[in-house]
Amino acid sequence: MGDEYNKVKINQVLIVTVLLNLILVGIKLGIGYIANSKALLADGLHSVSDVITTIGVIVGLVLARKPRDEEHQYGHEKIETITTFLLSIILLYTGIKIGINALGSIIDRQSVVPGSLAIYGAFLSIIIKEAQYQYVVRLGRKINSSALVADAWHHRSDAFSSIAALIGIIGSRLGFIILDSIAAGVVSVIVIKIGVSIFIDCFNQLIDTSISLVELDEIKKSVIKHKEIININDIRTRNHGSKVFIDIRLCVDSNITLRKGHDITEDIEKIIKSKIGNVKDIVIHLDPCNFDVEVDNECNRLQCKNV
Repeated sequence: MGDEYNKVKINQVLIVTVLLNLILVGIKLGIGYIANSKALLADGLHSVSDVITTIGVIVGLVLARKPRDEEHQYGHEKIETITTFLLSIILLYTGIKIGINALGSIIDRQSVVPGSLAIYGAFLSIIIKEAQYQYVVRLGRKINSSALVADAWHHRSDAFSSIAALIGIIGSRLGFIILDSIAAGVVSVIVIKIGVSIFIDCFNQLIDTSISLVELDEIKKSVIKHKEIININDIRTRNHGSKVFIDIRLCVDSNITLRKGHDITEDIEKIIKSKIGNVKDIVIHLDPCNFDVEVDNECNRLQCKNV
């Protein structure tokens, strides 16, 4: 029920986002052209990339929800990561393109004083884009969706770029004509910076980076408290799109029954899932141990030697 509700909510948010961005594209490009504002035109191009990336997020999330099959036995969640990775490339391209155009205007001294209408266009964009960011980022973090969070940051970068555009437009109208082109350059730096950040995060996910050390430590502390666990021999985790896979080897008494071992693994699964909400699968291996032991200072429990 919760997953179905999340899917409906995500679809609603993304559709509304696309429609709002299309409206903003028309407003910013139209006003930017009429008011001769390079900063607002650059901001409008950024909004075009917003539309493209949001559509990409929709496609990525739909494909990522597909159940596992014979060829993809771990599921399709990494499609979301790949989609986000491609979105970061679009962000980088957009930022570089805006920067080149702004630099060319500064070098050629092509700056003109933008009309007052550009101020209202930039101000409207700031309000709408920040509202979109707040709404989408909260939903993305709630359901642990990297694609949604990346899309939210795209909205925030657009809000920042609109602020830069607003400052440039006002400054230009006050007599500092070159500020409009400089503001367009600032927009490009903001877009590139966010694009690089998202690119690095996605790259780490694609090479199976572990969950955070804080989360890993929480798992260890919780698992070792179980009365039947003598020691944690090994634990490995990896991010898989919005999900997490965990492999863990546990040291237990070598004389327990098969039923007892099964019950222990059930307990450990519940413990781990209570700490990490987005775990998709846990593989637990029980190592039989004797009682030739020594103190493990790290967890203050007994560390066994495998039989």
